[in-house]
Amino acid sequence: MLKSISFGNCEFSTYILIIGLAFLLAFIIFFRLIKKSLSKIDILYIYVINIIGFAIGAKMLSLISNEKILSLYNIINSGYSYLGGIIGSSMFIALYCYKYTLNIKDILATFSVLFPLIYSVCKLGCFLNNCCSGIIIFPLQLVDSGIMLLLFFILLLQYQKNKRYLISKFLIGFSITRFLEDYYRYYRKVIAYNLTLEQIICIAFICMGVFGICLEKNKKAI
Repeated sequence: MLKSISFGNCEFSTYILIIGLAFLLAFIIFFRLIKKSLSKIDILYIYVINIIGFAIGAKMLSLISNEKILSLYNIINSGYSYLGGIIGSSMFIALYCYKYTLNIKDILATFSVLFPLIYSVCKLGCFLNNCCSGIIIFPLQLVDSGIMLLLFFILLLQYQKNKRYLISKFLIGFSITRFLEDYYRYYRKVIAYNLTLEQIICIAFICMGVFGICLEKNKKAI
């Protein structure tokens, strides 16, 4: 696998480079999707806050799921949990929107489109770094990347037509994929009933998505 790329005397991790590429690509799409609704400074601040929240959430859930204490060494050497990243990012974005009275639902709907894209590109980094691998020689990262890329295009098409149920559809679609994919991982840390912490969170996300759809349908009926 290609774990690093050399430029002259400098060597860079392909994993970090691809993560950077994923967030850069997502920022370009975020700007294009929401530039008519927000000022440029809000777009920039929200996206930076998204990255900060994502990094904190991803690290924290990784430490929790691997039962590691909070220390500088463990923070530096632990991996990232994408589910934790989504939670952290969403919380930070919601706090920013609340503080500056922005449309939380509309902004989170936009990120619901972006999260599968970021995940899809990041999984290419996992493949090159030979982490998050599947059982035996199954290329789980590539399959996962392809499914999430498809989900991104489906949500993007809906976003351009009608944002209704978009957050709920993301929660359900992403979580079902992530839940099933976990069974094919080479390493699984089971909590209870043959479920990992990430799978339990996926179940919670699915319930939230279903609840959100029911809530919006009831509002329309009223």
